[in-house]
Amino acid sequence: MNPRHVPLHLAALAVIGVAVPAAAAANAPAPEPAPVHLSLEEAVSGALEANPDLRALAHRTEAARRDARAAGRTRWGRLDAFFQYTRFNDDWMVRPMSQEMFEEAGGFAGLPWDRNQRHYGLTFEIPLYMGGELSNGIRIHDLEAERASALLEGTRWQVRFNAVSLYTAVQTLDATLAAMDGLVEALERTKERLDLMVSSGKRPELDRLKVVEELESARARRAGVRADRVRAAALLLALMGRDPAGELEVDPLPDRLPRLLLDRAELREAAAASTPVRRARFAAEQGEHGVRVATASFVPHVVASGNLTQNAAPSVDDPLDTWQVSVGVVVPILHGTSRFEQVAAAKERSHAAREALAGAERQAIARLEEALARFDAARAELAAARARVAAGDEAARIEQIRYDTGAGTIEDLLRARSREEEARAGLAAARGAVVTAAERIDSIVEKEAVR
Repeated sequence: MNPRHVPLHLAALAVIGVAVPAAAAANAPAPEPAPVHLSLEEAVSGALEANPDLRALAHRTEAARRDARAAGRTRWGRLDAFFQYTRFNDDWMVRPMSQEMFEEAGGFAGLPWDRNQRHYGLTFEIPLYMGGELSNGIRIHDLEAERASALLEGTRWQVRFNAVSLYTAVQTLDATLAAMDGLVEALERTKERLDLMVSSGKRPELDRLKVVEELESARARRAGVRADRVRAAALLLALMGRDPAGELEVDPLPDRLPRLLLDRAELREAAAASTPVRRARFAAEQGEHGVRVATASFVPHVVASGNLTQNAAPSVDDPLDTWQVSVGVVVPILHGTSRFEQVAAAKERSHAAREALAGAERQAIARLEEALARFDAARAELAAARARVAAGDEAARIEQIRYDTGAGTIEDLLRARSREEEARAGLAAARGAVVTAAERIDSIVEKEAVR
């Protein structure tokens, strides 16, 4: 068939057959991203690898290390190159005078003179003796790098604790939502039966209204729990450096209880060596070196210096060399008694750092004792929560039978259902509290002491 003689309706069908799928594809909604499923180990490792705060702290730690290396290399002195171009109002000497110049030039008039001059070369300076100021200053920078490294290590344990806490919170809220879904489903079934009973005149309208009130209250509480779950999941994803708006799925809470792997003496020893104590110890040592730096201001300083200079001008055929090497001694005599105040201030800072070290050691042990007490309490609460769930389930079953047979009231049934829901939510919270308390101990002693 000749394309020029194709019927109009066939051409229209061909256009529609091509254009409609393209428009549908263009207007189709973008597929939603798949939920992120994480195990506890994946959440912890992801937070340690991609947490923005940890990355920033790693950069600051590396900067502190490089500052320490830069301070250590100052003992080798400094070598600088310089260049200077000058134009004077009259002819000036191109090179400083010396006896050799007089002998070579044949008199004062034969010396190199010019208005336009260039001077370039090298200068160097090496500290020979600074009374301990240089060595102690270098040590202070080294300790600052060690403090930054300890802060990074301690922050990693804190990020690990935050990841476990948020992951456990999501697990707990999932279990709480499951318990509330069961409560809402049970109340809905009760309402359906009551609707039939009320319509047939077997139950009063008041009973149905009380169930409706309890049902709506349960739905509202469930919505609040869902909002808390979204918040905890968003915080966990943000901690891992991911999009907080993503959907997160986690594994259910474990039934196995964590247990201590170290005795109390080992835990106290580990807490005394944790990064907060080590950072306080580094600060105390910095204070001692700060006193030595301040005291060094009373001691003479010895510095070697020198320069090599090329002196050039248009009237000079070849640049004229000059060089010098010198050793200088600076003896401090009177600085308005400011050095005494500086030494006194350095001693006060040293005493403050020592007191802070003692306080950090006591606080580390106090945090450990509190964490151990909370761990024991969480395990006791978990045992009680399990017993409450068993009792709540049985009580709700009995009250349902009593109400169905007319022996119980709707208030008794609703109270039993409410206690059942609270028991199941309490069990989920108790399991999460045990896991969080165990991880809290690990974050304090900075090792896996509970598993």
